[in-house]
Amino acid sequence: MTKAAQHQEVVAALKSDGLSNVEIHRKLNKGGHVVSLSVVDRIVRCFTKQREREGDPDTLMAHSLSSNTLNNATKFSHHSIQGHHHSIQGVERFADKGKLRWSMSVGCLLNPNSPAARYGSKAVFKRPVLGCGVLLGHRGSTLLVPDLHLPYQHRDAFSFLGALNDYYKFERVLCVGDIFDHHRPSFHESETDALNSEDEFELAMAHSRKLQGMFPHMVITIGNHDAIPVRQAQAVGLPLGMLSDFNKVYGLETTWQWVDQHWFDSWGAYPVVIPMVLGASDGWDGRILKV
Repeated sequence: MTKAAQHQEVVAALKSDGLSNVEIHRKLNKGGHVVSLSVVDRIVRCFTKQREREGDPDTLMAHSLSSNTLNNATKFSHHSIQGHHHSIQGVERFADKGKLRWSMSVGCLLNPNSPAARYGSKAVFKRPVLGCGVLLGHRGSTLLVPDLHLPYQHRDAFSFLGALNDYYKFERVLCVGDIFDHHRPSFHESETDALNSEDEFELAMAHSRKLQGMFPHMVITIGNHDAIPVRQAQAVGLPLGMLSDFNKVYGLETTWQWVDQHWFDSWGAYPVVIPMVLGASDGWDGRILKV
C-alpha cells in the first residue's frame, strides 16, 4: 500500500467515521491493509494540523461545472463556485434535510466589445455579465476574481477590483481562471482585428504583472483559455512542461498557485455577486455594491 493510499484511507476513516487512531489502525488492518499504528498517528497529526490551519473544506472552486447554477447547488453536497459562463452571474441555493448549499457563477470582466467577446455578437441574449464574486465570512472576506481574458479585459476591470479591495479589505483572493485569453494561438479562427501574437503576449504579461502587484497571493483554477498554449504544444508533440508553468511563462512571481480545482473552507460565508455597472461611454460608473 503506497504512502498516498495510506493517507487517503486514514483520512477517509477519520472524516467519515470519527474513529480514534487505534480504531482506524484496527479497521485498516482488518481490511487487509498493513498499516502500522505509528503511520496512522503521523497521518492523523498532519491532517489535524492542516484542518486547524485551513478549516474544513466545504467549497469547491473550478473553472466550469455546468451552466445551470441551480443544478450545481442541487446535485453537489458542498458549495461551489465557477466562471467560464460569461453570460451567467448569480447565486442559487438549495436545501434538503441535510444542509443548505449554494452555487455561484461569478460573471466576467471581459471587454464586451473586444474581439475575444465576439462569440456572442449575434446572440441577443448572450452577452457578458460584468462583475465578480465575494464571500463574506466570519474570518474575513474573500474576493473571487472572474474571467479576465487578458489583454482583452474591460478597461476599468482593475480599478473595479481595486475599489472592492479597498472597501472589503479581503483576507483571501481566489480566481476562477481564464486570466489569459490566448486569442491568436487558439484552435478557433482568430478575429481579423485582434492583436497580433507578439503584442497580445506582451500586453497580457504587463497586465498580469500589474494584477499580481494588486493581489500578490492568489489561487487560480486553470481555465480552458489559460491552457491553450499547453494544448497546442501537446498537439505538435512538444513537452507539456515547456509551457505549463504560467508564472514562468509570464514572468510572474511564484506566489500565484495554479490548480485544476480548489477546495477550501468558506469560513461560513454569505455569498454575493458584485456587478460592475457601466455608465457613459461604457465605462464603470464608479459605484460598488456595499453589503
